[in-house]
Amino acid sequence: MRRLRAAQSTVEFALLSGVLFLLVMGIFDLGRAVAVYIGIAEAAHEGARQLVLRSNAISTPPDTVIVNATLAKIGGGGLILIEDPCLPGCSSPAQASTNPPANSGYIWITPNRTPGNHEVTVQIKYAFSPMTAMISQLTGTTITMTASSSMRAEY
Repeated sequence: MRRLRAAQSTVEFALLSGVLFLLVMGIFDLGRAVAVYIGIAEAAHEGARQLVLRSNAISTPPDTVIVNATLAKIGGGGLILIEDPCLPGCSSPAQASTNPPANSGYIWITPNRTPGNHEVTVQIKYAFSPMTAMISQLTGTTITMTASSSMRAEY
């Protein structure tokens, strides 16, 4: 009788272990996605804050000063962010590049910074790639996340 119960438990575990493993890995990837989104949202906010500073009023693309200050403030966090290659040619976030490489992102920064009371925007598009192969088959190889922040400059 004990042998039958042990065999039954082994079969039940074998049937459910794959589902449980997939569930745990899905939770792990979801946690990574939330952490990345929080990181890019903080980066967008910090980038906009850097743009409204008087010392950065005359910066022009490529804005490595803004990008580096943004990454330094959020501590990097393993995020790879580079300035959007469409700058300075694209004048609105809608024209920004849409396909960054996997596990990296583009920072779009308002290219026109004329003196006066105007709004500056920083938008980040990040291509998140799940670590679990089965999850990436369900969701696609990359998931594009977008975060944006706008502030009023008064310089």
